[in-house]
Amino acid sequence: MADPQEKGVPSLEDEIFAVAHAVEVEPAARAAPRLRLRWARAEELGVRAQRLGGRDIGAVAAGFGTFVFVDAMMMWAPLMSSDRSNLWPQLVALLVLAFGLGGLLVWKVGGTWRQFGAGMMLAWVFLTLVSVGFLTGVSVTL
Repeated sequence: MADPQEKGVPSLEDEIFAVAHAVEVEPAARAAPRLRLRWARAEELGVRAQRLGGRDIGAVAAGFGTFVFVDAMMMWAPLMSSDRSNLWPQLVALLVLAFGLGGLLVWKVGGTWRQFGAGMMLAWVFLTLVSVGFLTGVSVTL
């Protein structure tokens, strides 16, 4: 409370709560978001993710499995031999298969083949990370 001698002067407490009561609040309908995001693109991505069905996941798995099979066939002999030969031909062939054919399927062919190509590229990345490059020819020969 204010000192009785200063009857016309409000106290600090009165000023603080007076400011709090005088703040104008915009209704939610008129309030605009502070960040300008591309909501239409985000909503489109969400709708596309919801439509992702078993057929699409199956195509990714098929591409993944196909690349793993081809990789196993190409890398079996070099990895099982005691004389480590040069792995450059296998590296180039696997890169062309995964990112050449896989990229072509993703960007040019489309349809269900898009997921198949993405599965091939994911398989190359997965095998390279899990095997520290031994299964894809990226590693240095020991």
